Amino acid sequence: MEIVLPETCSAEAVAELWRSTLPAVARLGEGDTLALDAGAVAACDGAGEALIVELYRRSVRQGFAIACRDGRGVVARTLGIFAVERFVEDPAAVNPARKTSTAVQLGESAVRIWQDACGQMAFLGEATVAAFTLLLRPGRLRLRDTLLHFERAGIDALPITLLIGFLLGLILAFMSATSMRQFGVEVYVADLIAIGLFRELGALITAIILAGRSGSAFAAEIGTMKVNEEVDALETFGLPPVVFLALPRVVAATLVMPLLTVFAIVAGLLGGALVVTSIGVPATTYWQHVIKATTLCNILLGLFKAAVFGLLVGLVGCAHGLQTGRTADAVGRAATAAVVGSLILITVFDGLFAVLFYVLGI
Repeated sequence: MEIVLPETCSAEAVAELWRSTLPAVARLGEGDTLALDAGAVAACDGAGEALIVELYRRSVRQGFAIACRDGRGVVARTLGIFAVERFVEDPAAVNPARKTSTAVQLGESAVRIWQDACGQMAFLGEATVAAFTLLLRPGRLRLRDTLLHFERAGIDALPITLLIGFLLGLILAFMSATSMRQFGVEVYVADLIAIGLFRELGALITAIILAGRSGSAFAAEIGTMKVNEEVDALETFGLPPVVFLALPRVVAATLVMPLLTVFAIVAGLLGGALVVTSIGVPATTYWQHVIKATTLCNILLGLFKAAVFGLLVGLVGCAHGLQTGRTADAVGRAATAAVVGSLILITVFDGLFAVLFYVLGI
């Protein structure tokens, strides 16, 4: 089938094409090709652009190909202005009978993973450049936005952090006291709790809370802006989205993580004290062992890991937010991907830190 566009694609000129060609186009399917001749088009108004977008929209929905002769670039300019995928429903939902083989699905998944990795690397590069620029010109940081995200990610998360930290210390103390009591060394439960919370569990559990609560919020907020074309508006006005949107959130997450970790550790120690004192160990003895086990090295290692985890959560959340698509479920998928990606990176870096600290003997 062939469609020849007139020299002037006005409402009057394309009206007949709408009536005569669209019923025939509706009968095309996979394996068919539509020849679109736009070589003679010199002028094209909204009606002509609407016809071009409709033809390409139907090609995506119905699965046929379009062979276009676009001598003057009218079709290319129209498709550049109007993103056809925004006007197309999910092809699988429109045409449920359309099935793909396992090999094709694996290939598409590999391509999506590669594109996602490339996008995150590009974002990491932009964020690194923005960070160095910020060091040279600190005034570029939006301090008010940073403080706002600091409050949302830190102060608003304090109750759940204290609760989880208290329960973690309580459970850790109860499980270890049950075993140590058989050997009469339950007094050393305090040392185990202090070392475990400061070096490992305090930063880890706080990072998980931050990823589930704030990382998803970062991705959802920026993703909603992307869907509403607010990010495009920032770029139009010459405002880099990484500096304007991502950097305040990343800085806030990096700074708030060590503070939340300190509160989680204190709550965990209180939970452990409740269990240890209930099995007959004096509170004074418990806190003496805690102070003895809490060395400066353990404190600094825990806070360093907390800052790195906060940086990872902020970067991953903002990266997935800026990579959000324009479909109805894109924001939800971006938030989910941000949480999953943050948890994976937190676990990987926690393991790397454990090996590194062991090799260094600290």
